[in-house]
Amino acid sequence: MTEATKQVDSALVVLVDKSDASTIRQSLTTMKLIDDNFVIKEVDSTIAIPILDAEKVKKSTWFDNTKHEINELNLLIKNQKYTPAEQISQDMTLYLKQYFDSDLSGLIANLPQKWELFGDLAIIPNSTMNNSQWQDLFELITQEQEQEIWQIIAQALRVDRLARQDKIATDMMRTSQVKMLLGHSGEVEINDFGVKFWLDVTKVMFSSGNVTERHRIGNIDMSGEIIVDAFAGIGYYTLPMLVRSNAQHVYACEINPNSIQALQNGAKLNNVEKRLTILEGDNLSTMQQVYSLADRVHLGILPSSKKTWQSAINCLKPSGGKLHIHMNVEEEKIEDFVTYCSDSIAKLAKQLGREGIVSVEHVEKVKWYAPRIRHIVIDISVK
Repeated sequence: MTEATKQVDSALVVLVDKSDASTIRQSLTTMKLIDDNFVIKEVDSTIAIPILDAEKVKKSTWFDNTKHEINELNLLIKNQKYTPAEQISQDMTLYLKQYFDSDLSGLIANLPQKWELFGDLAIIPNSTMNNSQWQDLFELITQEQEQEIWQIIAQALRVDRLARQDKIATDMMRTSQVKMLLGHSGEVEINDFGVKFWLDVTKVMFSSGNVTERHRIGNIDMSGEIIVDAFAGIGYYTLPMLVRSNAQHVYACEINPNSIQALQNGAKLNNVEKRLTILEGDNLSTMQQVYSLADRVHLGILPSSKKTWQSAINCLKPSGGKLHIHMNVEEEKIEDFVTYCSDSIAKLAKQLGREGIVSVEHVEKVKWYAPRIRHIVIDISVK
């Protein structure tokens, strides 16, 4: 008995036309009627979707006796002991063997090993399923077959939508480069420790790697404080400061219209829009509108926020305040850089007519940005 034969069993299915399969699958997923123990299968010109309850499926608004059929078929069984990556490898191998007799090793080796999840949407890396063998395969197969391949990935990851990440654009707006593979909309809502974010992954990026720093900032009590977030983006830090830190008001500087839209939607989701003012444009200009207003200024940009240090000090109230300075620094040079940063801020503060009394309150190592390069945040008190 072959490995494939061992993993086949009888399943209740609904047979639907290929052109309707994606929409109907999404409907069945929403209704919680898909039997996730089995792999979806192509049968002639239809797609067999495993289901849990025939009667409930027949009552669906889309079900048509003349177009759809309830039946029992032998389907591949999902092995729940497998990791999602192993499940993808197994399911894809079995699927491809239906159509190709050639060596599949190059294709299987390039399947996803990691991904980012945003609710019912998964984003796979640009290098995934993008080597020469996959590119040649996608030129040979039909669009329907390509969609079936993406459905196999999505089903193993238990999502309805799938996208592939490209490199983040190097333009000033750091435009997202994400292509939808399965599903049409890239809009998602994310709940991150009680803070709700909204974004369209095809238009703006979400930095999952900064999760610990978002939580740290959100845990700081900012009651009664006025904050300037110099690089607000979709509200990575703006929203935690409003929702969890209880800041009185945040002035969010942002140049990207798509990020601004995401921030506005996120503020509405969290009911904090009345405590938020968005300053659209280049922050070296917009920060001038809030000189001498802030108790705290957040400088969340990489690799360096140095160009905004002077403007940030100008934003602080005459009595002083705090800066959160994000930088990329070589691990062995962190201590020296913190000293350089502190001395530079003190010098700038004196040049701007302040006392120039500076104190480093905390240095946070957020994550590895690259080999030997750390993303750090320096919390500095300035008078």
